[in-house]
Amino acid sequence: MELNCSLLLVDDDEEFLEILARRFRRRGVSVQAATNAYGAICAAERNGFQVAILDRSIAGQDGVELMVRLREQRPELQVILLSGYGDAQSIAHARRRGAFDYLVKPSSLADLEAAVARAYRESRSITAAQARRLSPVSHAR
Repeated sequence: MELNCSLLLVDDDEEFLEILARRFRRRGVSVQAATNAYGAICAAERNGFQVAILDRSIAGQDGVELMVRLREQRPELQVILLSGYGDAQSIAHARRRGAFDYLVKPSSLADLEAAVARAYRESRSITAAQARRLSPVSHAR
């Protein structure tokens, strides 16, 4: 699967980040990784990510709150949350706040790739719809 998207990875486990980054780069994805919320916010200010994979808990910080901040900057950004626990209440809360998907660790790399592909398609659809709304309407005379 070849994806030409821009992906932000955020997790405080550096080894896990490196494994994911290598895997997605081999698939043609432009990847930037951050190990904390501050690094993620700074990266998002400089780059036009279409998809982000965030750990639900990043160095004691709430991944859902980080997701909300990132999506305030870029509403078309599609966020996939990863968590070591996946109770129905946490998943529902994350989705209400704007998560595109919520996967429970350990998730297979194939599941992550499939989620990123779906999220990328959604981000592109939103961007295209925004462009159509902003383009001038030609009127026939």
